Amino acid sequence: MSKLDKIKAEIAFHEKMFFAALTVVIGLIGWSASNFLSTSVFVLLLALFGMLASSVFGVFQYRLIKRLIEELEDA
Repeated sequence: MSKLDKIKAEIAFHEKMFFAALTVVIGLIGWSASNFLSTSVFVLLLALFGMLASSVFGVFQYRLIKRLIEELEDA
């Protein structure tokens, strides 16, 4: 596998991880909005922690994708 093909495959993988993190954040926001009256504070805090962790992971993936694209342009 050439270097360019390897970079393209890595970009595709990290794009999928980015969109998975985005989906988790949106899903947890929707779940929290619809169940905030009927669930405990502890579960809501766990959902908030999950949103924050997924957001950080998504930002990390986005930065990694940008770096790989720049590397692809240089190659």
